[in-house]
Amino acid sequence: MRAPTPAPTEASTDMSSALAAARAALDEGDAQRCLRLAEPWLPRAGERARGLMSQALAQLSERCVAAGDHAQALQHFRRYHQLVIDGLEERLARSPAPADDADRDPLTGLLDASALTLRLPTMMSQALNSQRGLCLVRMELDPLQPARLAGIPGLDDGVLREVGALLRSHSRAKDLALRYNGQTLVLVLSDVELATARMVCERIRRAVQGHDWAPLHEELRVSLSLGLTALRSGDSAKELMARAEAGLVSARRDGRNCVRTGVPGL
Repeated sequence: MRAPTPAPTEASTDMSSALAAARAALDEGDAQRCLRLAEPWLPRAGERARGLMSQALAQLSERCVAAGDHAQALQHFRRYHQLVIDGLEERLARSPAPADDADRDPLTGLLDASALTLRLPTMMSQALNSQRGLCLVRMELDPLQPARLAGIPGLDDGVLREVGALLRSHSRAKDLALRYNGQTLVLVLSDVELATARMVCERIRRAVQGHDWAPLHEELRVSLSLGLTALRSGDSAKELMARAEAGLVSARRDGRNCVRTGVPGL
């Protein structure tokens, strides 16, 4: 005879109730309440609590920016990024890269450029066959500010290492994040349409801008320019990359530190 399923403990019920209430608060726009409810359960609930807290902190930061309180916005951003990086480190510790994974760039920890040749055509074919979206982003580091810091030995590498970690933290297992060449990175987003991909790009751009760069240099400011495009029927990988590059060129032309698409009129 099968043993009866044990009833949930009071502690687990409390945790589930608290996190459900935190989700409801977030959906209602009460980010502060969401944070208060989810944070006590972070050690036990792991990714579920961390995801709620990250979304709440992102909302709070955006509201502070809108209100002109940039100091408080930066504090929320720093907590948000630390949560994201902590989650990434935990996932990497639990799930080492598969043996057949493409080579990784040793500086950024991202896949190297060979992954684009090996994987992009298959991802494009799957997206078109399933009629699900796919978007490609080309991004590059803007010149470091203040400009006089550009000559400091090792600073460029330090910035790229941090940006690589941020990009990994904003990518899913089914996405493709890689270092294309030099200071140019590529992100291929699976199962997303252009509007959603644009929001992901904005989150990445704000993450880089709001990151705590003081450990590398107390005056350092870093920003990222991004070119975005969505897959169309009949596209080749070359055409997809070319449109994303056109978006990146537009971002440079518009003053950098922004997201632009390679689709005319958008």
